[in-house]
Amino acid sequence: MIKKISLIVLILFGIHQNLIGQYTSDTIIKDFNNDKIVDTLIDFREMGSACAGRTVSIIDGKTKEKFALNNDGCYSSYTNIIKVPKNLNLKKNSLFLAAIKDRSLPNKREHIDSSLKWLLSGNSNVQILESHPYFDIIANPKTAWQPNILEIPDSYYIDSFEYSLQSEDFKNKNPTLTEKNQEYIAYYTGHQIIKLDSLTPVAQNDTYKIFKTAHTVFVKKGDTYNWAFISDDLVTGAPDRRSWPSINQVQLIDKYLIIHHDVPPVNGYFIEIINIETQKIGHLKFDPSQNNGTDERGMRTFKITNDLLLFTEYAEEEVIKIPLKQLFESLDKS
Repeated sequence: MIKKISLIVLILFGIHQNLIGQYTSDTIIKDFNNDKIVDTLIDFREMGSACAGRTVSIIDGKTKEKFALNNDGCYSSYTNIIKVPKNLNLKKNSLFLAAIKDRSLPNKREHIDSSLKWLLSGNSNVQILESHPYFDIIANPKTAWQPNILEIPDSYYIDSFEYSLQSEDFKNKNPTLTEKNQEYIAYYTGHQIIKLDSLTPVAQNDTYKIFKTAHTVFVKKGDTYNWAFISDDLVTGAPDRRSWPSINQVQLIDKYLIIHHDVPPVNGYFIEIINIETQKIGHLKFDPSQNNGTDERGMRTFKITNDLLLFTEYAEEEVIKIPLKQLFESLDKS
């Protein structure tokens, strides 16, 4: 739980600190709603090392009423829920909304791709565990195996209301969502992937081939592919900056993956245990560390020896040894 709380604190601190002093602002004078009276659009952008934000507002030249959308967020998550104020969502203000969306949101898509489905499903199915012997977080995204190759889309947004009709998970998590309470899901991909089919496997057995990128792990089984892990703060954590790669060592054991998951600037790393077929992710509750802060006794990454997972915790000398069989069985039963 300490790790999760630390990430939340870092994100909140980053939103406040990393948006100060770095900004641009554009102003456009134009009749946006065709009432023959010019209006004022202000496009204000703030950027920091870990977070960014953009507020696009329009002042109605006739009524002087102000309308705005804001997409403040941090790079540790690919997704952002953007709420539309009630006055902006009125039919009479639809031209204002269209102008603001054109400046503040990426292109719209009607249907989500499998990577966003993984993120939304994972976020909707996260359990925080208080007394589990191994895990403090269990996430269970649900996505279908994809034929041929996985799609890597450009950034886009979808209507939350439209998506809620497709996803019971999202609908159950947002019971008050209606067309009058409009929200958008913005997906800022930034996966740092040029071509998936140019990658070579980092691990494989008779059934699976495992591929990794800076922030993702995906699996090939026969002629199908599926996402195994995407580094995102809303699921199990992510770095403050996407320029810091988060996927380190990846080990394949039968149908299970063990991932060394870096989340700088947090001191140390996470260990994620994944059942490829069920897609269940177990986030180890321990604090593995590349060193203990005082000398070089800490293991730089986990090791697998004699069917045991071995690693050291921050500021601890003793090597923790967990039987893989117990770890996998515990994940499947959680």
